[in-house]
Amino acid sequence: MEIISTWPQIDGQTDPDIKQLLLTRRDQMAEHGDLEELGTFIIVQPGDTLAAIEQAVGAPITTAGITTWEWVHDHGGVFEAPIILSDDGFGIVLIVPDIGGVAPEQLDLLRRGASTES
Repeated sequence: MEIISTWPQIDGQTDPDIKQLLLTRRDQMAEHGDLEELGTFIIVQPGDTLAAIEQAVGAPITTAGITTWEWVHDHGGVFEAPIILSDDGFGIVLIVPDIGGVAPEQLDLLRRGASTES
């Protein structure tokens, strides 16, 4: 998995769809402070297990069968799912490509909860 915790790290992203999503979020969030103060983007890669993702997030993805993210958006091949970790709004945003090799249970959870609205 790739962890992006500073705005300049976005420049190293090679997937054009993921990079565009990250740039859009940067433009929307930059006025609120540095990314280090706001949260972290975790880009899931093929081969990442659900347990490894949960360890990187620092919290479970599901608790008693209920997902912990605020919402899921399907950007047409890339899922975005923010998880708020504290009362001040600090959080993690999972970016998950809908491709082979990504944990099937993770993709199933995302597909079930996804909207395609912006």
